[in-house]
Amino acid sequence: MSNNKSPRRKRYKRNQRLESAKKWLIDYSGKHIVKGYAKWYGVDLLCAITELRMIGVQISEEYEILVKQSIEAKSKAKRLKEKKAKEQQESFEGFSDDRFAYIAGYTSNGFPFGVTHEEMEDWDESEDL
Repeated sequence: MSNNKSPRRKRYKRNQRLESAKKWLIDYSGKHIVKGYAKWYGVDLLCAITELRMIGVQISEEYEILVKQSIEAKSKAKRLKEKKAKEQQESFEGFSDDRFAYIAGYTSNGFPFGVTHEEMEDWDESEDL
C-alpha cells in the first residue's frame, strides 16, 4: 500500500492525464477550463494549455501569452523580494559582531554596547516558558 496522500490523478503521467482528461472534459462545467484542468491534475497553466490543445480544446494564443507574462512577472517579483531580503540581511550584519547580537551604539571612546549573544539566548529561553 502506498503512503502517498495525494490523489491518484495528480500523480498521473502525461499519457494517463490525456486519457483521463477526455472523460473529465465531458463533466467539466466551470468557466475557466485551463485553470480547472491545472488544479484538477496538479499541473501548471502552460502544461494545462499544451495538454488541452492535444485533446482538441481551442485555446487562444493571446491567453497563452498572458499566462507566460503572468508567470514571468511572478518570478521577477520573487527575485526582487529575495534580493531585498538579502540586502536587508547584509545591512543588519553591521549591527552585530562576535560578542554582541545587537550593537545599539558606541561609547565616546569607541566601544560598542548592546545585547550580547548570551543575553539574547537567555531572553529566548525565557520566552519559551
